[in-house]
Amino acid sequence: MPEAPDDTADPALLARRQAFGRRLKDLRLRARLSQAQLAESAGMNRVFYVGVEGGRRNVSLDKVFALADALGVDVGELFHDLNSLITDPQPGNR
Repeated sequence: MPEAPDDTADPALLARRQAFGRRLKDLRLRARLSQAQLAESAGMNRVFYVGVEGGRRNVSLDKVFALADALGVDVGELFHDLNSLITDPQPGNR
């Protein structure tokens, strides 16, 4: 069975992607990089990167490492305390 397109993913998966995007944006701003600069440095298409940062696109493991390298951080920093950034897609489920 084929995978669902990124924009129709399970609400919990979308919440995780959005949290990852918020972490990515925070690290990008700390590094004083534009979205275009980070995307280019990580070898990504800018439009795709914008979707990742916006929580609308799923990113591969290879690109996660490329993003960490481009930001000059350990890959674990992209996931550090990520659960605190996750917004419950179905209030009352925590």
